[in-house]
Amino acid sequence: MASPNKQQKRAKRAKAKAKQIRMVGRKPVALDDDLGHLAEPIPEYTLAMFSKMRDAEAASRSDMLSVLLTDLAGIINDHPELLDLENADNEAMAATHLAADMLIDYRMWADGMDREAAQAWLSEPQFISDFGQALDVYRQSLEAREEKGE
Repeated sequence: MASPNKQQKRAKRAKAKAKQIRMVGRKPVALDDDLGHLAEPIPEYTLAMFSKMRDAEAASRSDMLSVLLTDLAGIINDHPELLDLENADNEAMAATHLAADMLIDYRMWADGMDREAAQAWLSEPQFISDFGQALDVYRQSLEAREEKGE
């Protein structure tokens, strides 16, 4: 176990990182008229992804999740600082945490839900199952691309 001093330093870094992430705008809060229920601006790349997700969700939840996974991969490539690697075991876990945060933020943006309701939606067994299936499909598509040499 780490010394108390080291634990305090880690906690301080985690708190600073969480604040930095909030300031970068990962939490969807905006000043636009249709987003008055939110308080801080949403980055353009996140708004673009949320709009695509909403359009895809009209067809199915799996389509919405596919858009999330595909677009989020690009966002992570462009903004690697969004991954909280200090509070995750590996990059994949950090990406999963980011995806969960984005899904909560999306639901708050799309439906005006509060954070607790959005987290409850994310915790529904059917949603968890759908997300797992979408993740499997996404991984298979990545493997297929790698096999083709893309």
